[in-house]
Amino acid sequence: MILALKIGSIVVVMIILLRLKINLSLTIFLLSVYTVLLFGINLESAWYSSAQVLVEGKTLRLFVIISMVLYVATVQKSKKMFDRLISSLNSILRDSRIVALVAPAIVGFLPMPGGALMSAPLVDISTKKMKLKPEFSTFLNFWFRHVWEYVWPVYAALLIFQTLSGIPLKTIILYQAPFTFLNILTGLVVTFLYFKKHGIKREVPQHITNFSRTLKDLFEGVWPILLVILLFFILSIPLYISLTLVAVTLTLVKRLSIKEIAEILFSKMVGKILLLIASVMIFQRTIEISNAFATLNTLEVSLGTVVLFCFLVSFTMGFLTGVNTAFIVLSYPILLPLIQNLPAADFLHVSIYVYVIGFAGILLSPLHLCLLLTNEYFKSSLYKVYKYLAPPGIVLVIVSTVLVLVL
Repeated sequence: MILALKIGSIVVVMIILLRLKINLSLTIFLLSVYTVLLFGINLESAWYSSAQVLVEGKTLRLFVIISMVLYVATVQKSKKMFDRLISSLNSILRDSRIVALVAPAIVGFLPMPGGALMSAPLVDISTKKMKLKPEFSTFLNFWFRHVWEYVWPVYAALLIFQTLSGIPLKTIILYQAPFTFLNILTGLVVTFLYFKKHGIKREVPQHITNFSRTLKDLFEGVWPILLVILLFFILSIPLYISLTLVAVTLTLVKRLSIKEIAEILFSKMVGKILLLIASVMIFQRTIEISNAFATLNTLEVSLGTVVLFCFLVSFTMGFLTGVNTAFIVLSYPILLPLIQNLPAADFLHVSIYVYVIGFAGILLSPLHLCLLLTNEYFKSSLYKVYKYLAPPGIVLVIVSTVLVLVL
């Protein structure tokens, strides 16, 4: 009971700090300090462990991966590579309805905060003659922007989850791929029911480029993505090396100057993300060295109880923060002592559930930056957006919960 109260107090402090809108990195650091004081961890041991975790191989590899991801995304955006990709999609698909779905999904390969605002104008242009309700345009852009975050290995939340859980990245991707397909399917159902109800039929875009220009634009937009797939998925080169090779290749092809490279790598955005990762790793290590948390390993609870606890912690963190990395960095270190001694299959399934159910909270959160920015762009009613957003979100919650209990 005392242990449960202590764990609960960590969650309460976490919620209070988030409600006060304290910086996420500082929030996690303060949680580490609170955990040290709460469980009476030796200060010297806490300091040594924190310093040690920051120089471990897995942490340094994560730093490199995140830096390279942000670098590649920034170069692609600044060099308008995705603009040419959208132009090619208009020529290939020749259906503005499909382009309106594919455009945010393509931009979804860019792991940038508020990235939905980048694809919103593309959805707006593709659907201008359809006279969609602003709330539905918001749903289209927001939902299809986020279908890849279960599987695309450049998203910080996915990479942090792999580092914290120790589960091989390809295993995570394999087990989470069905949820990408589920989100695409439910999104398509909502979308085409809307099109059918409002009599919206196929419309060919006005600006169609010739075949050779289309192929050139298509390749220009996707070759960094294809190179990641080749190096990591096919050739099995470690991700931190694969992304570094992609970043170097992109730098040479686009002929970036030393100044441009430095401005990206030493930008405020990169610094903030790396600081967040450092605070996460320190928090996890603080949880690990707490002997009190180790007593969770001896608790005999049913799988249903574990799943319920995981739902309450991870979904709540996702819903309350609306930040894609926050739900996993705040919830998984707390949940890990409870699930790490489960049988291997259950550990894998429950860990995947922690990620998926937390991400469901993110998708349904009214604080999600992408949702707020898209809502503002289309001047829609956020309350009415949930008419379209809630059904696929609820399906995701139900399906993921049923699967973790049955499998």
